[in-house]
Amino acid sequence: MKQPNRKRKLSMDSKELLNQDGCLEQAEEEKKPRDGAAPLSHVPSVTAQEAWSWEQYLTEQKATAAPVELFSKDQSFPEHENGFQVGMRLEGIDPRHPSVFCVLSVAEVCGYRLRLHFDGYLSCYDFWTNAGSPDIHPVGWCEKTKHELHIPKGYRKDKFVWMDYLKACKLQNAPKKLFRNRSSNGPMPKEFQVGMKLEAVDRKNPSLVCVATVADIVEDRLLVHFDNWDDSYDYWCDVNSPYVQPVGWCQENGRTLIAPQGYPDPENFSWTEYLEATQTNAVPAKVFKMRTPHGFLPSMRLEAVDRRNPRLIRVATVIDVDDQRVKVHFDGWDHKYDYWMDADSPDIHPIGWCDITGHPLEIPYRANDVKILPGQAVCPTPGCRGIGHIRGPRYSGHHSAFGCPYSDMNLKKEATLHDRLREQTQANLESDSSHSKSKNLCSLNFSGKHEKVNSQPRPVQQAKCLKIKGKEDIDLDNLFR
Repeated sequence: MKQPNRKRKLSMDSKELLNQDGCLEQAEEEKKPRDGAAPLSHVPSVTAQEAWSWEQYLTEQKATAAPVELFSKDQSFPEHENGFQVGMRLEGIDPRHPSVFCVLSVAEVCGYRLRLHFDGYLSCYDFWTNAGSPDIHPVGWCEKTKHELHIPKGYRKDKFVWMDYLKACKLQNAPKKLFRNRSSNGPMPKEFQVGMKLEAVDRKNPSLVCVATVADIVEDRLLVHFDNWDDSYDYWCDVNSPYVQPVGWCQENGRTLIAPQGYPDPENFSWTEYLEATQTNAVPAKVFKMRTPHGFLPSMRLEAVDRRNPRLIRVATVIDVDDQRVKVHFDGWDHKYDYWMDADSPDIHPIGWCDITGHPLEIPYRANDVKILPGQAVCPTPGCRGIGHIRGPRYSGHHSAFGCPYSDMNLKKEATLHDRLREQTQANLESDSSHSKSKNLCSLNFSGKHEKVNSQPRPVQQAKCLKIKGKEDIDLDNLFR
């Protein structure tokens, strides 16, 4: 396997603005708190950083590393270097709306990871992904595959042309060679077709198995949509995922099947009646294959993306497992920051992944390794170095509990931003065929007639990007000082 050379981190903390010609341009954002204080509050000493090594740490802890064989291709050491560059344009899936494909730009490159920006929107909605992610595609992919492209805010659908957009705004598209070819995984079995029904685990509520539909198929993956539920619960998975099962699986295994929202008699749900009423077919049971157990065990060490601060990857320990998930603990941190993640998540990696790809690794927090500079603004949260912000990537650092992703006041804030798409009018949402597509698949009522799907999401805690008309977003650290 060819191992990538280490790379220097490239960053561009920027926002998208419309210039006088209507094109999107980028402007540098503040990287320091407005009082000029250094953004990093706790800085491990250089000696501690240089002296730390996985081999020595495992010996000291009498611990073992998770075997490389347990990690999938998406999790393990990449075969190629990350060739993406800041400013390149591409198409990709919105993580909060997996059925929606958007115009994206590379805002930051770090090792084998990318921070992607939605063109036309604030940078607080940016998200991190791996360079080999199957969720990103080259310019023109949507047109080629007949998928609807959600264009940048401020543009009309019937007026947006990729090549004109790139040329007018002097932008560069990401070369096709940078995108991973997934054909080696094999094609999707022809028995899987869009519109077919199955039973699927709700990944946001893993104890629930629900009535679901194959909403889309791309290469070797399918999009799962829960009938009569908001599309924010959709997810992509491969055909052998333990999260998808054939019709009748719950009944055979003594599990409760959650009927579609609004079903007249949910306790007596009948697949036969439902398939007939919706004029749909079930995915044939013979095409489902049982995936082997993931193999992760408690006490194994690995490297994991910090969900509360996704720009960081930390030294972590598996402290619990179930059939599809692992519970991750960040070494040196309080257990209140532990969380469950899918065993096949692209956010966990074997030890040494950061070193090979050139991504910084956050070593375990030790109080005696922390060096506080004279006059330095200090984040009060133990272990926090002032990196990141509760309001997302718009601010690269913080120096108080108000902006700290780990402070007690922010600990329960799973979603700190309003959904950027829901901020548009309902009329715009209804006209967006990306949403219409997932609705139409499951919008047959239980008499066989079409009716509007309930698009209300299940309750989630949300907070809004603070804005003042005509001004920049406000840094909460300074707002409450």
